[in-house]
Amino acid sequence: MTANEALASYLNSLEPKERAYKTRDICKFCKKTKYVFYNWIHGRSRIDLAWRDKITQAIGENIFKNVTD
Repeated sequence: MTANEALASYLNSLEPKERAYKTRDICKFCKKTKYVFYNWIHGRSRIDLAWRDKITQAIGENIFKNVTD
C-alpha cells in the first residue's frame, strides 16, 4: 500500500462530515491547498515522509504504518 492509498482509504472510512473536517484539518496543519491535498488522495503526487508525519499529527493517529514505499 502506498501513502496515497493509505490516506484515501482512511478518509473513505469516515462519515462525510468527519471527512470534511479531517480534510480541512490536514490542509491547515500542513499549510497545503486543497488542490495539493486532492493530488495526494488521487495519487498524482507523492506524499513525502515529512508530510506523513504532519498528517499523522493532524489526525491524531498513524495511518502510514503499513506503507511500503
